[in-house]
Amino acid sequence: MANREAAKAILGEPLSQAEIEAFVAAWYRKLDMHAPAEEILPLVSEQCLVIQVMEECLEMHFPEGRLNGADEFRRWYEGVIRIFFDEVHTVTRVSTIWKEDRAVVDVVVNWQARRWRPPAPRSEWLGFDAYQQWEMIRSPASGSPVILRYVVQELRPMPGSMPL
Repeated sequence: MANREAAKAILGEPLSQAEIEAFVAAWYRKLDMHAPAEEILPLVSEQCLVIQVMEECLEMHFPEGRLNGADEFRRWYEGVIRIFFDEVHTVTRVSTIWKEDRAVVDVVVNWQARRWRPPAPRSEWLGFDAYQQWEMIRSPASGSPVILRYVVQELRPMPGSMPL
């Protein structure tokens, strides 16, 4: 109980399911439109936080590898928006459990995109169902929801998809 009260004092009220669902929709809308990194970065935890005597920083696990911190995320994001285009993310599930100071969110999203690999004469279609788990908190700085941990647990290719 003391840990929960300490976390509440640092991070404010827990996130609501409605806030989480709105956040997930906004996240993927920004990814689909290749929003500038400056619009995406406020959605991830940019600062390391001391939570329950441990320092926690943004951590993201993608099929390409693990990223730590907002700077690595920015570099990754600015790279992938130059590879994939005509992206469409369709969220099919958002389920949440609350653990101490954070929301643990299971997200399933269907991702379809095109990719051109020069000098190929045509682009390639990719389609996957991505099974992800996010850990979200309320930012102590802004009071808004932010991602603290983002893990792509599995990518299931759709029939006819090129490999990632």
